[in-house]
Amino acid sequence: MSRRLAVPALALLLLAVAACDNAGAQTVQRTLPDDATLLTLSESAEREVTPDTIRARLLAQATSESAATAQASVNAAMARALTRARALGLEVETGSYSTYQESPQRPQSLPAGAKPPLPLWRAQQSLILTAKDDAKVLEAAGALQAEGLALQELGYTLSREQQRSQQDDMFAEALQRLAARAEKAATALGMRFEGWARVGLNGGMAVRPVMMKAMAAAPRQDFAPPVAAAGEQTISVTVDGEAILRRR
Repeated sequence: MSRRLAVPALALLLLAVAACDNAGAQTVQRTLPDDATLLTLSESAEREVTPDTIRARLLAQATSESAATAQASVNAAMARALTRARALGLEVETGSYSTYQESPQRPQSLPAGAKPPLPLWRAQQSLILTAKDDAKVLEAAGALQAEGLALQELGYTLSREQQRSQQDDMFAEALQRLAARAEKAATALGMRFEGWARVGLNGGMAVRPVMMKAMAAAPRQDFAPPVAAAGEQTISVTVDGEAILRRR
């Protein structure tokens, strides 16, 4: 029985993959011996992880009585922002671009001959900075704030490589626990653990960036860049399976 508990993590992962080959089928036909019992089990693994990637989202926006003028202002701001971010070696992504008309609040009373305020056009586009170097992202975010962009979001997340590495280790850990539970359950029932009829792996929880409330665009000035510190966050994975138990 102890021999089963010592199965390497890689072998358990291969066993799980093989057991899930027919997962796409809605109904799996099983032929089990008369003395076999299916036992449904689940296990999980979790750990505290410090995210390795910082992410900042900034917004360039402008208003004008002319849609073209507002858009030209946003386009120029984004061009400057892209140049600055790329010069720092940051991963840059532009977000959605929108232009819409806003109707200003009409005064309760107008002087004789005065015209009500005209509708204004607002144009805006977001810029996303991502890197594993905190200092570079915070420096760029501060510089772009000084140029009039608004900081909308700042936080930490796991890179794809870090998340995949963590999940692989955690799945192996959870699968070992699942096998151990199957062994113990079989012993308690006076049976033996024969193998798996099915094993399922459920993906881990991704760490999401910390969201910040959108701020109004700041005038050009010298001021300190934003600060951020990565804290540990919990990620987890779960596995479940149907263990085949046989009478001794």
